[in-house]
Amino acid sequence: MLNARTLSTLGLLVLALGSARPADAAPKKDTDAIRAECFRQANEAASAAAGSMTSGATAMRNSAGYSAYRDCARKNGIRP
Repeated sequence: MLNARTLSTLGLLVLALGSARPADAAPKKDTDAIRAECFRQANEAASAAAGSMTSGATAMRNSAGYSAYRDCARKNGIRP
């Protein structure tokens, strides 16, 4: 009876360790490269939004850049 219980425990331990392994084997994202690309897209959106040099242009440019960065980060699965 003790051998069956030991084998069952060992079997469950192997299953638990085996199920945790694919999570470790998931490909890692290069977050620095993703953030750099998102900043590039944000700068492009900000420069495209700078149509005129009025007092509201700065706020519009900042808003467009921030929205573009946030959308890019969300699309790539990183925190903005």
